[in-house]
Amino acid sequence: MKILINGYTVNEHLKLDIDNKFLKYLDKSIKHIRKNKLMYARLVLLIALTIDLSTLNVFADNLNAIDKAGNEILNIIRKVGYWVGIILCSKDIIKHCMRGHIESIGTVIAMYGMGFGALYFLPWLFDLIKGIF
Repeated sequence: MKILINGYTVNEHLKLDIDNKFLKYLDKSIKHIRKNKLMYARLVLLIALTIDLSTLNVFADNLNAIDKAGNEILNIIRKVGYWVGIILCSKDIIKHCMRGHIESIGTVIAMYGMGFGALYFLPWLFDLIKGIF
């Protein structure tokens, strides 16, 4: 037989109570650190000195799967961006024509064209930079 307190067993309830006390203590400590600027500066300095960012451990043997998944996601985003760009650009062109702002149609087309072009330009730029280094 198990005794339930608010839908939890006694052991689960005690664990939740301990977790809640810990979170309250942690929140109180964070509030104190935020108020005390000197303590905040010390904490930032301590973290900066103890974290070693010069080495990166990668626990993956084959990164080709990551590249393949990234390319698939990028292709999906490009296809969605293509159709969203065409639809929204057409909508804005019609809106500008109906208002009589025909001179701003080129600006609208350039804006959507550059937005769509960024989906192709950024990966090319990153590959170019990766090839340099």
